Amino acid sequence: MTSTLDAVIDFAVWTGNWPFLKLRYTELPALKVKLQSQHVQQAFVAPIDAILEQDPMRANKALLAATAGDDYFSPVLIADLSFANWEEVIELAVTDGHVRMIKLLPSYHMYEVDESVFEPLVRLTQQHRLLISFQMRVEDKRGMYPLLNVNDPDIVRVVKTLSYFPEQPFVLSNPVIGELVQVLNSVDNVYVELESLEHADVLLQLKQLYTLDRILYGSHAPFFIPEAALSKLKVTDATREDAEQVAFGNARRLLEWCVK
Repeated sequence: MTSTLDAVIDFAVWTGNWPFLKLRYTELPALKVKLQSQHVQQAFVAPIDAILEQDPMRANKALLAATAGDDYFSPVLIADLSFANWEEVIELAVTDGHVRMIKLLPSYHMYEVDESVFEPLVRLTQQHRLLISFQMRVEDKRGMYPLLNVNDPDIVRVVKTLSYFPEQPFVLSNPVIGELVQVLNSVDNVYVELESLEHADVLLQLKQLYTLDRILYGSHAPFFIPEAALSKLKVTDATREDAEQVAFGNARRLLEWCVK
């Protein structure tokens, strides 16, 4: 499968500035042009500034203002469960009406990955039909600024916690391929993005070892170049139908949950 894909839904893009690395395509207009050149028809975008700011609310509001009136971008708000005001993020998402997903970064915001911590959030996201993205990592630890020592979440603990909420769909963002065995063989409510899944033919390997039913396209742009993720769907011995399933088919099926 080396031909061009007609449609792609990107579940993992960011906008804003990262203080430790000069990124390209950080502003939405430039990011949109770049993604459209890769045949991305819709992109789920989260605010980079909300990762390190003490309270993500300012960055969340700025993202909603920047994406207002542009259906190309689906805003992803970041909730910090260590803050007492995290429920206001959900209220903001519901009031806006265009938000389909909330993102969690426990390693950066320093709270426990535990069912008792997640239960109040899941109660609200299920009520309002919001997906939850669980960010496994933003950067590879080998490339982190030396004073920014952020450990990756323990995948066993993550899977155990998410398994307590079988009716809530989760999206595992930026996992590595070694973590998939814990996810795809253990729970049915967790989807995974492919941006950091590395193999000579990752699409074919995923099809042979697991199933493609819960694999989503994600580029992690602008931290990664979008071409890198797209090549995993284009340079493969898997079929065009397989590539299209990951490019947009699974995403469309998952998003149907949000409007039931």
